[in-house]
Amino acid sequence: MLSPRLSENKWKLAHQFGTIYGVEEARAMLEVLEDWAPTCGEKVREFEEKFAAHEGAKHAIAANSWVGAAHLVAIVLDIKPGEEIIVPAITFHASANIFVREGAKIVFAESDPRTFNLDPEKLEEKITPKTKAIIAVHMCGQPCDMDPILEVAKKHGLIVIQDAAHAPGAEYHGKKLGEMGEFVIYSFQQCKNMSTLGEGGMVVTNDDEAAEKMRKLRSHGGGEYPGINSRMTDVQGAVGLVQLERLDRHNEVRRRLAYYLNELLKDVEGMTIPYEIPDVKHVYHLYNTLADEKTIGMTKDKFIEALWEKEGIKAITQYHPTVNCLPAYKAMGHGEGECPVSEETASKIVTLPLCPRFTNSDMEELVEGIKRVIGRR
Repeated sequence: MLSPRLSENKWKLAHQFGTIYGVEEARAMLEVLEDWAPTCGEKVREFEEKFAAHEGAKHAIAANSWVGAAHLVAIVLDIKPGEEIIVPAITFHASANIFVREGAKIVFAESDPRTFNLDPEKLEEKITPKTKAIIAVHMCGQPCDMDPILEVAKKHGLIVIQDAAHAPGAEYHGKKLGEMGEFVIYSFQQCKNMSTLGEGGMVVTNDDEAAEKMRKLRSHGGGEYPGINSRMTDVQGAVGLVQLERLDRHNEVRRRLAYYLNELLKDVEGMTIPYEIPDVKHVYHLYNTLADEKTIGMTKDKFIEALWEKEGIKAITQYHPTVNCLPAYKAMGHGEGECPVSEETASKIVTLPLCPRFTNSDMEELVEGIKRVIGRR
């Protein structure tokens, strides 16, 4: 295992770097360098084949980032001005941005306050004759409740795009994510469960025609389409192959640590531990808790600040404000009150540090620090 930057705070690093690199990745990189480091060559093709198989899909198209992969999907969708894309309010704004850039109107839907995922019960009320697609974001590494989402989509003739930036290797009712919906988009950015040297992305699909078109679009359109350049390099593909071999093992470490953290936190008043829906494989990219400010005796922000200043533990807050309340989306007519359940939920989120470099003793140290901070109020 390569262990750079060990002088830095381990809790802070856990939020910044989500995987572990080793000598195997270094050897893979050197092998590609000996071949003059081509772009999007044999190593990328091998990575695509193995990733597609791992995620239960027929095709995988590697890209330079999640956004690069999503851009390919957006172009293939051939979005017309005014067509609507449903996006959950609790997500990173990239889930919506690229579709806006292609001319879509974003319609924000409520997220389940327990899972932070798109709430299937609140989905159908957002559908109009202009709706084209639904973005199902697998928040924190837990799959959305896909059966009812797919049922609603089928009923209305809609496309389901899964944002699996947090969820490589996750499963829903025994199915891999690539077995469901039309497109699944993954991120290999540095903080994710697996990474391809800091950036990278992948889209998987079982649609032969869409896959062929996206491969051409990725490389300037191949003379057939006005394409873009979102290619992944062979050095990244080589590292991706090694990271893919590590993925299931790293995910199991994350799961084990998350369950241990659940046990340690379950009796800490004011901290709501993650809820896991039945029969899923949650891969815990993030460990999101909800802080009850009245019970812990301080605001969420003060709690995060105290953890850092008093204990040296870096917790963060994410997804607040919700995407509909960000300045860019307020300028489009969105704003507070559009998704009140999501807005209230997001205001309580505290993300605790979790990564495969941690051990049970790290989780014990984390919870003891939390208890001391709450006890000082």
